Amino acid sequence: MNFVPYLCCGDPSLSMTKSFVKAMEPYSAVIELGIPFSDPIADGKTIQEASIRSLNNGTNTDMVFGMVRELRSEGILIPFVFMAYYNTVYSYGRGRFIKKMKDFGVQGLIIPDLPFGEDREIEVVAKAGGISIIKLIAPNTVPERAGELIENEGMYTYLVSAYGTTGARSDVSEESLEFVRRMRKFAGNGKTLYVGFGISNAGQARRFAGAGADGVIVGSALIEIYSGRTLKGSSEGLKPEIDRMESLARSIHNI
Repeated sequence: MNFVPYLCCGDPSLSMTKSFVKAMEPYSAVIELGIPFSDPIADGKTIQEASIRSLNNGTNTDMVFGMVRELRSEGILIPFVFMAYYNTVYSYGRGRFIKKMKDFGVQGLIIPDLPFGEDREIEVVAKAGGISIIKLIAPNTVPERAGELIENEGMYTYLVSAYGTTGARSDVSEESLEFVRRMRKFAGNGKTLYVGFGISNAGQARRFAGAGADGVIVGSALIEIYSGRTLKGSSEGLKPEIDRMESLARSIHNI
C-alpha cells in the first residue's frame, strides 16, 4: 500500500527531520513536509505542539527550503509535498514560493486553509511551474464540489477521513470507511485517493485499503513516537524512536 508520512520540519530539529526523511524514504510513495505555523487550524494537539516546538527552535521557511536542497544534494529522490498554511505562502510571495519549490525540488503543495478556486493566481503560477496543488475532500463535501476537486486532481486527492482536526485515533469508524467507498466509486479507478487524519497503524490502513483507498497519510502517530523524548530535552540520539517509525512505515507499506 502507498504510505505517505507527514513530518513537521524542525521538530525536534532540522537535522533530525532529515534523518526522519531518510528513514521513511524506502517505504514511502511521497513525503509530506509541514512548514511550521503558529496557528495550524486543521491540526490537532500533536502537530500543533510539534509546530510550536519547531518555531521555538527558530525554524523558518527559508531554512526548510535549505533542508530540502541538502536532501536533494545527498541523493534523496522521493517526491516531496509541502503542507503550508496560506499566510506562510502569501507573506513569502506566492510566485517566489512556487519558483523556489520548483528550483529546490518540491513537487506538490497542500494549503489546508485555502479552498480550491479562492486564489486563481497561485493555481495558475503553480501549474506553469509544474507544481501540483493537492485538494482535500471531507465527508461533508457536497458531490458537485467533490467532483470538481477530483476532476482537478494533482498528484493525489487527500480524503479527510474524519470530522475535526488531525490526531491519531484508536479505531476506524464505519462512517469513515463508507466515505472512502463512496469517493472510490465516485472517482473511478483512474484517480489516486489517499486517506489522512487519524490513521495510526497498519490495521487501520488495511481497512481503508479494503474500502478503496490507494494509500494512507500518517502524521500524528509518527510524531508521538519521538515527541516524549523531545519534551524531555533530548533532540538527538533517537535511534530507537527512528526504528519504531520505520517499523510503522514498513508495516503499512507491506499491506
